[in-house]
Amino acid sequence: MTTPVQLDENYFVAPQIFVEDLSVLKEQGFTLIVNNRPDGEAEDQPNAEQLEKAAKALGLKYAWNPIELPKLAQEHLTKQSEIITPIQKTLAFCRTGTRSSVLWVLMENAKGRSYADLVSQVSAKGFDLSRCESAMIPLKGQ
Repeated sequence: MTTPVQLDENYFVAPQIFVEDLSVLKEQGFTLIVNNRPDGEAEDQPNAEQLEKAAKALGLKYAWNPIELPKLAQEHLTKQSEIITPIQKTLAFCRTGTRSSVLWVLMENAKGRSYADLVSQVSAKGFDLSRCESAMIPLKGQ
């Protein structure tokens, strides 16, 4: 498992996780797992139902908010915002962590933080959001 990347106090992102990673994540203090990857993107990818069942068996909260960047809409941002609470240590994941980072940038931007500063912060953590720009612009504030 790749080490989760911390974007703020309690929001971390990671590439695809697997059922066997969940116990390690629990040991690391995560209480909420958010899956931003649609089922069926890769043959070796566990589906959302498998991950949810395993997460709940460990006492973890689990949410599925699948994102395809060309179809990114306000409803995805709203759902992610409703799922995330600032007091839960959260791991959001997708294929590479980029889509989960995009959602964080847009959620924080909606709270009044600078879009440019947020993109810069995430880029400094190793995520290239330039290819996501066309999906993000319609949903960004200032």
